[in-house]
Amino acid sequence: MKKVTRKGLLFTAEVAPFIPHMSLVDEHRETLLRLQGVWDSLALMGQMSGAATDMAGTRSAFHSLTGSLLDSLARRLLNNSVQRLRGKAQVAIDILVRNLFERTADVGFLAADGPLREHLMLYRQGDAQALATSRAALEARFRAYVAKYSVYDDIVVLSPQGQVLARLDRGVADGGPCSDALIGEALRPGVPFVEHYGSSDVLGRRSGLIYASAIKVPEGAGGVLCLSFKLADEMRAVFRQLLPAGDRTVLVLCDAQGQVVLSSDRWQIPPGAELPIGTHQRLAFAGRDYLAVNVAASGYEGYLGPGWSACALIPVEHAFDADAQDERAQDFGALAAALDTRELFDTELRGIPQQAASIQADLSRSLWNAKLRSRTRIEGSDFAATLLNEVQRTGQQLREVFEQAIGNLQDSALAAVFEAVLFHARLAIDIMDRNLYERANDVRWWALDSTLQHALQKAAQGDAAGAQSDAEAVLRRINGLYTVYSLLLVFDTEGRVIAVSDPAQSAHVGTRLTQPWVADALALRDRERYIVSRHEASNLYGASATEPGHRATYVYATALPAPDDGTRVVGGIAIVFDGSPQFAAMLRDALPQASGLGPLPSGLLVTRSGRIVASTAPERWPVGALAPVPLHLLRMEAGQACHVELEIDGLVHAAGLSLSGGYREYRRGAAASDEDVLAIVLQPLGARLAPIDASQVSYAPPPPAMLPQAEDVRLDIASFSVAGQALGLPAEQIIEALERPRLTALPNASQALVGMVEHQDGMLPVVDLGVLMGTPAISVDAALIVCQTRQGQRLALRVQALGQVFSIASSQAQPSPTRIGWTGQTRLVRSSQGGHMLTLLDAEVIWARISGEACLLEASTDESPLLLTH
Repeated sequence: MKKVTRKGLLFTAEVAPFIPHMSLVDEHRETLLRLQGVWDSLALMGQMSGAATDMAGTRSAFHSLTGSLLDSLARRLLNNSVQRLRGKAQVAIDILVRNLFERTADVGFLAADGPLREHLMLYRQGDAQALATSRAALEARFRAYVAKYSVYDDIVVLSPQGQVLARLDRGVADGGPCSDALIGEALRPGVPFVEHYGSSDVLGRRSGLIYASAIKVPEGAGGVLCLSFKLADEMRAVFRQLLPAGDRTVLVLCDAQGQVVLSSDRWQIPPGAELPIGTHQRLAFAGRDYLAVNVAASGYEGYLGPGWSACALIPVEHAFDADAQDERAQDFGALAAALDTRELFDTELRGIPQQAASIQADLSRSLWNAKLRSRTRIEGSDFAATLLNEVQRTGQQLREVFEQAIGNLQDSALAAVFEAVLFHARLAIDIMDRNLYERANDVRWWALDSTLQHALQKAAQGDAAGAQSDAEAVLRRINGLYTVYSLLLVFDTEGRVIAVSDPAQSAHVGTRLTQPWVADALALRDRERYIVSRHEASNLYGASATEPGHRATYVYATALPAPDDGTRVVGGIAIVFDGSPQFAAMLRDALPQASGLGPLPSGLLVTRSGRIVASTAPERWPVGALAPVPLHLLRMEAGQACHVELEIDGLVHAAGLSLSGGYREYRRGAAASDEDVLAIVLQPLGARLAPIDASQVSYAPPPPAMLPQAEDVRLDIASFSVAGQALGLPAEQIIEALERPRLTALPNASQALVGMVEHQDGMLPVVDLGVLMGTPAISVDAALIVCQTRQGQRLALRVQALGQVFSIASSQAQPSPTRIGWTGQTRLVRSSQGGHMLTLLDAEVIWARISGEACLLEASTDESPLLLTH
């Protein structure tokens, strides 16, 4: 991975240009470099005085780790920003493409509308008066269509020569024949539809997005139907949804050449501007630098849209806002500390805490040994102690800065995950609302089809066979255009099925529907209203290859009016949503396709009562089962969203929840119901760590007492810990701490005797002090100290961690009133903080214990067997 130098440190080439704008990185860099400057001064004083240990290796290790840490932090900040931008851009383009897919079906459906074809045949006959009457009726019909679908601002019917024969928007003068190339393209045989964006004669020379299709009459292509989609209106709603107040991001749509079609902020990035197309990059535009991410459409049902992409841009000075990062981090600090979050980090980042701990352990060992040596000197011992304490304090400060920076990384990673699950939950419910909006409109559109109306009237007059033939031709054509339905059917006023769209399901014809939605639909007289069933198993939605039996789905239905009397009902139309694959596709489209942070998240659609409607993990959370979410979390207001942490099957999950709020006219202001649907996105984070025992605090030595009596001498103690207990040995009994030496195994030795280690041309036994004390064995990479008895026998002790080397008056080591050791009374040293005690050991006793020369005297089973007499 190529790296470049920025401000004295190496950074990955990709992130280096953004370093000046990352105040969080700069803050840690300044602190670490300042502490390293102090370190250099201390090292120099130590070399000049000969009082301090060599710190060159530790300094070099800290400097190298500083570079790795800050580079990781910078890459995390860049990745977070890029992911947020990519998510917004992907949603913008994918929502648009899903919307436009419906437009390709609409234009095909309307182009086959009976009254529209009749209007073109009147045009061919040249009857001007009849044509004018037909045009008025047709334009009224267009208004009825648009009353159900508010996504169109114009519907235009053209002759093959481009003459306007009818249009919805009467504010546009007909003028002369339109000469747009889209007319000829739409009339070409085999072309199902044409989509065109730009200035057009069809729209009176204004720009727009047009979907055009040939209108077939018995003689062939009799004209062209054009639907003008409210692109700007739709994208304003998308931009508003994706860019909350205060968001500095700019979202733009770009065509295949990189020219901006629409922009959320035309003052920064105006329509018509040209942007280079790339994945993500630093982009300069109009004298300002941006972090920019460009994404292509994912596609829907094989449709990729007009070939456009979406670009999300944010000025680089706001892309890594330190205040925003800190704000997010504060919410997740406690959770980050309580979780095993290894899955949230890459290999390099996971190694940084271990490297920092290793460097700190080496420093502690070096200082421990230096303090031991300084205690044996007579000259300059006070200066040496002061210098070593300052080195220790500086090392502690470095450790704290590293811990803070690593904490920022953990918090940032968790914040990004919670932000992502909330974002994708909102996206999932928005995709669902938009999709069901189309379903609610489809059923009302198709109820306007005159062929279906006449077929139901024919059935009422007793011609069931003719009614079935006429209606099935229309239903099959519609179902071929709108592939999201399992079945379309029409039924008479008794609820008896007259025709279905799928020949394989013709067994339904002639059967009577008894579901509650049938009577409700037949009772409708308002052409703007429709009925939707509960999400439940239906005999109209049969088994699939993976789901036996009747499946659960929604059925939309409305009344079919008589063709000659809009107030009289001749039957109804029902559309059976192909819920299983369609809901699964909605969830898949809403979830990130690649995480890099462990397992991919799972998506659920859930009713307010907790019943699962759809699931991306059906083997774990099947449709119809209860969601793994407390019911009180589902009691939200319409359109509300939140993120929470949930523990499921022993793992903590980040959960994003978003309740349906409707879309456009669909379900806006609807009363709360148990059938309301929420989207839930669940991202596993990791297992919860065991709580840290608050009693295992670090031991703080007491201040040395004055020496009032001549016989009261100074006692130097070298401290360490085992199983959370503070222990120590007289400093005179310790030679040094070793640097992770290699052990030679001892076959058939006791469990406490873990091997032999080479030391000063000899071999010493190594004792696991934890095992010897009756506590769990100590990690093999823990500290190792060499001690000796008064007779000169040496052995190595494996201890959990090194503590401090300090001095007390010998009278401060008080006999324990209750604890009896192997050969006598135990001595304890009180901490300067509360009632914590250090137990003073003796190398003589340890040696005797290992060599079998001492007898174990235990006062009780809960007392440590390894205690001191001195």
